Amino acid sequence: MNSIRSTSLWASLVFALFAADEARSQAGNPGTDIPPPRVLLLGDSIRLGYEPEAAELLKGRAKILAPKSNGGDSANILAKIDEWIDEFDPEIIHWNCGLHDLKKSKSDGTHQVSLDRYESNLRAIVDKIRRHPRIDLVFASTTPIIDARHAARKATFDRFEADVVRYNDRAISVMTELGIPVHDLHRVVEKEGGERLLGADGTHYTSEGSRRLAAAVADVISRRSAILRDLRNLRPPTAVDAAEYRETEKKRDAAVPERFRDAEIPVFEPARSSEEWRERRRSVLEKVVASLGKQPSRESPPRSRFITSEIHPHFVLEKVEIDNGIDSTIGALLVLPRGRTGPVPAILWLHSSSPDKNQILVPGTNGGDIPLAVEFAKAGFAVFAPDAYWHGERVGTGPSGPLETGVAEQAGLHKYHLWFGRTLWGMFVRDDRVAVDYLVTRPEIDRNRLGATGISMGSTRAWWLAAVDERIKAVVGVACLTRYRDLIRHGELRAHGVYYFVNGLLEHFDIEGVLSLIAPRPYLALTGELDAGSPADGIRTLEGILSRHYEALGARDAFRSVLYPDTGHVYTPEMRKEMLKWFVDWLKP
Repeated sequence: MNSIRSTSLWASLVFALFAADEARSQAGNPGTDIPPPRVLLLGDSIRLGYEPEAAELLKGRAKILAPKSNGGDSANILAKIDEWIDEFDPEIIHWNCGLHDLKKSKSDGTHQVSLDRYESNLRAIVDKIRRHPRIDLVFASTTPIIDARHAARKATFDRFEADVVRYNDRAISVMTELGIPVHDLHRVVEKEGGERLLGADGTHYTSEGSRRLAAAVADVISRRSAILRDLRNLRPPTAVDAAEYRETEKKRDAAVPERFRDAEIPVFEPARSSEEWRERRRSVLEKVVASLGKQPSRESPPRSRFITSEIHPHFVLEKVEIDNGIDSTIGALLVLPRGRTGPVPAILWLHSSSPDKNQILVPGTNGGDIPLAVEFAKAGFAVFAPDAYWHGERVGTGPSGPLETGVAEQAGLHKYHLWFGRTLWGMFVRDDRVAVDYLVTRPEIDRNRLGATGISMGSTRAWWLAAVDERIKAVVGVACLTRYRDLIRHGELRAHGVYYFVNGLLEHFDIEGVLSLIAPRPYLALTGELDAGSPADGIRTLEGILSRHYEALGARDAFRSVLYPDTGHVYTPEMRKEMLKWFVDWLKP
């Protein structure tokens, strides 16, 4: 029931966003120039403490709005929410109440707002906000109390951490039922150290504490803003006309000069037996790793930092940052299924060249209406989604800093790393290995059941990672299985950015040499037959070679490739179904 309600709410939000974009377009403000979202912060004095710093952190990415007064308890917010929505016209509301509700009178022992009344007020507030279907809502948990410090105030009322926990538990239960994410500020303070962050009164925060809360709030709002942005940009995939595709392919084939079309590339021989492959595999691996360029050593475990946590109906989300030890910090999302018992299998979800890690949370993408994070969590998987270079929070962190983004940043990184004997793709693969290094440190994760998947660039990231890192036990690549010889013959090098290419690989073998290293671990490839970046004739060649290779290793069922007719570079619902089944069958959550 929760998943159905959550899906319908997302559908309503998508419809409202498209309608808003259309209205802006007709008013002369096209959807491609949408201003930063209007974000309403509601809460008590804790919010008043972190609000200025959060607004500064979000400058240019969100317009922060808030009442000047303390939001008070849930009854006060219920009385004023309509007025505030009319005044501020928000697209996102980040909201908390609780500290005033749980005040306990010293004279009669009653709470300012009883727990049952608190629940009733929360439901009524949500109902009022949902009369405005385009508003995205996030509830924030109440931050901790240090009982002894609070008691030293000698006020007419008490606050107790035990009540904070009870009121938070009730709020989380309500929000879970209603399909609303909870920003777990209570956990942020616990993780960072309440003794240090809380002030002398045991309730309010030091300057450091308010800055830490502001960073957590800014992170969540940035993510919600990114999801809304991606929802606005959602468009149905463009259908590929098969006859037109083949006509274009013929023209491009004819234009390829003979010297390129007939370039000599050594033939890769699939394994003849397990014994023969054991002897030969090391040599193949050495050639593949060498093609990536120099691989700087990785710190173990990598340095990391917890940023914040969210509680969703089907999962708990953590945002972390990992130092790659060379040139940047990797922002990543860890999704853990709620109600798990013991370590669970985990999937590295590796984004493509157009979105970033946040797409794992966006409905209507990756072949389904429900966000892929929800699908994985419901199936019993954790998910880890790291940002690649020049994506997400890594935009503008290359050699020229914020002066270069997009293709310019990509080119700058490519040039920079060449000077040090590295390829950019090698650094991609290294970063994804750093992500694995972090993931296996988590006690919630079963390190013996790790998978990797993605679409397009993410697909290529997944199977390259599995080829050089045996900690990956199963792989699904969607919409990007490219045999390089055939890419050249069809004149389609343009289909991939400079990040995609490695050094000297074709002196030894084609991409089947890389893919051979995955065997006998399970590998599923799902590709459209009309995808110019993955020529179908090359895939058929790969299917023949890899089928023989897997069979020689006694793992015939562990390799499968599906070519979908009349399908381009897309992620379809059928592909999502196949992907999920593959991981369920092989990693057995």
